Amino acid sequence: MRSFTVGSRVFFYDSSGRIAAGVIELTSTMGDGMQILRIRCDNGRTITLPSAGVFRG
Repeated sequence: MRSFTVGSRVFFYDSSGRIAAGVIELTSTMGDGMQILRIRCDNGRTITLPSAGVFRG
């Protein structure tokens, strides 16, 4: 399993299929072991994604 830490810069695809970027603000783990990330995007928005949906550059 890939593990991400607070402060890591990550990338993901937005709803238009473009690559977006941000920095992890918070991580949590669900009961089934899935890691959830709260990301502060470069555009100032905050989103929450499963770690499987993001990658490091």
